[in-house]
Amino acid sequence: MKRYAKKILRNEINPHIRYDGKKSGLIINPKDEDIPVEVIGFGIYQLDSNIIYHETGQNEMVLVPQQGEFEVKVNGKDFSMIREDLFSEDPEKSTASALYIPCRSEIRIHGRGEIAFFEAPAFEERSPFFLPNQEVRVISRGQWIWRRGVATFITPQNASSNLVVGETYNPPGFWSGTPIHKHDKNQPSLGESDHEEIYFFRFRKKRAPDDLFGPYGVQILMDENGLRNAYLIGDKSIFAIPGGCHPVVASPVSELIYLWGLAGRGSRLMMRDMDEFVFLKYFEEIFMKLEEGREKSLISQEKFKKLCSIYPFTEDQKRLLKAMLKEKGFEIVLS
Repeated sequence: MKRYAKKILRNEINPHIRYDGKKSGLIINPKDEDIPVEVIGFGIYQLDSNIIYHETGQNEMVLVPQQGEFEVKVNGKDFSMIREDLFSEDPEKSTASALYIPCRSEIRIHGRGEIAFFEAPAFEERSPFFLPNQEVRVISRGQWIWRRGVATFITPQNASSNLVVGETYNPPGFWSGTPIHKHDKNQPSLGESDHEEIYFFRFRKKRAPDDLFGPYGVQILMDENGLRNAYLIGDKSIFAIPGGCHPVVASPVSELIYLWGLAGRGSRLMMRDMDEFVFLKYFEEIFMKLEEGREKSLISQEKFKKLCSIYPFTEDQKRLLKAMLKEKGFEIVLS
């Protein structure tokens, strides 16, 4: 992160790419000095009954269809992948599938549509692994306006040696990457690893011909050394994250899905929550306690104090909690 933060601040490097949907192949190349990552790469293959051949070399790959039908041959073994719609009618389910391809592999991809991929140096040679849609699980994380659905596809626990790949579903107006965390220093004793990350954003609402702006969201990138940048993202935005904190918010006009991939230099992925924002996890516990007795929307001052008593809240945090509870339909009364 230190290598890129000042260059990003001076606009010498832009971590945000607006993909036009035309280029086929590697889009974020970690060997490119104008790209603020050094380990992980990202690309998209556009197919129209053509065939793509590729050799992974020292890298491992993960393929995730965005839309279309594909036949993939890895070292002579066949895999079929299909995705009719990026968004599921049920936000608690995913339409995705994923294919892990190890290093020193030969690949043949045939089909129609758009298929995204991540690549990164492999630490060891593994076997191909296919995660079909029926086995993808969406886990609800966070609470209230930072609740999102997370589906993790490929990790070193089930397939890869380095890459970690999945998708996050953001409801309209909701945040993810919250409470704010980071993973840009190799300090396992503090619960943090050094992993780069790339996001590929997709919005459910399509831009109409007469739209001036279209669907949008905001990607934030900030660190402890003064980087404080916000980027207006649109459909098919790609964002390279060398480090720092990187929360995302979807605007109220559309649902948002972003495909994400991480890779590091050898350590296990560990995300460290920023101490300044850990109190939001305590808020989550209080929200869940209150939802259990949702028929009671009135909260006495005494009950509110009791709810807060086991947490190290500041007075500002208590006021913030009251404001959130009011927006959730709870009222704190004097008696």
